[in-house]
Amino acid sequence: MKLVILLVSTICIGFGPSSGQNLQAHPFLTVTSTRFGPFIEGASVNRAGHMFATNYGNANTLNQLGQFFPSQQFVFADPQANTYYNGIRFFNDREAFATDMANHRVVRLTLETIANITTVTGSSTFCQNSNMLQPNDLAISRSGIIFLSGMNWSDNTVDTDGDIWSCTPQGTALLLDRLGRTNGIELSVDERHLYVSESYNRGGTPYIQRIWVYDVNNQFISNKQLFADFANIDNSVSVDIDGMRTDMLNNLYVTRNGGRAVIIFNRSGTVIGTIGLNFARPTNLEFGGPYGTTLFIVGSCEQDWPGILGCVDQIQMTTPGRAWYNLQG
Repeated sequence: MKLVILLVSTICIGFGPSSGQNLQAHPFLTVTSTRFGPFIEGASVNRAGHMFATNYGNANTLNQLGQFFPSQQFVFADPQANTYYNGIRFFNDREAFATDMANHRVVRLTLETIANITTVTGSSTFCQNSNMLQPNDLAISRSGIIFLSGMNWSDNTVDTDGDIWSCTPQGTALLLDRLGRTNGIELSVDERHLYVSESYNRGGTPYIQRIWVYDVNNQFISNKQLFADFANIDNSVSVDIDGMRTDMLNNLYVTRNGGRAVIIFNRSGTVIGTIGLNFARPTNLEFGGPYGTTLFIVGSCEQDWPGILGCVDQIQMTTPGRAWYNLQG
């Protein structure tokens, strides 16, 4: 079975979105079927292609993680009432990592899989620093280095309202850069580059939306370069960039929170496609399913953020995601 999966994945890697392609996602969880709250975030995948997200329950259960594909099984509730999970990434069959915005840390989740059902059997602080703003999303390298984005939301953004950190495999936290409000973060397929979004508010309204790319050297980054600026693409500078993920062709998929769409960039920073959504405020996305080619997008169901419920859309692509592919090992 593993050989078949990897063979199909290898075939799929030969194809990707065509330039100028406009696609439409389909509803997967709607207001009538969802069990997630409005702060649903951190879409993540395990090796089996099962999908997970934060805020299982309602607007008050920010410490709960849930599985939404292939079933809506409840996964985990942290005993600390003030824990606020926002991002999740699986590292292998035994470990996953989640960002805790309330306590400025990354939590290591200990996993157990029985009869193809994954549960969390314990948690511990893996990486923590009180100077972290609010750890938002994360990306994990194959060697276990974690890169974090964080933000301080303010009506008028300053150049230190966002930060980038790394956590070494030993749990040491390193501050890498400070910039405007950061959110989406992702590694390239070869892990030589790190993509990070940056946004600025003025009077409470976003007016700058751009993506930077850094060179990566183990747990450090350098050579910051502009990858994309939405002022030069479609002038949608009032629509926030949120979660980002790469596929195995190094295409970068970017959610636009409030824009009802996912934008697809190639490795050169050129827009090669869009994916229309059935809800306005997508927060994150990830590739899952048995072959890692089903793109799931999560976000608030309602037009007015945060609303009261969390929705999920899906669309079948032809290239597996980086995270799923790495987990095949």
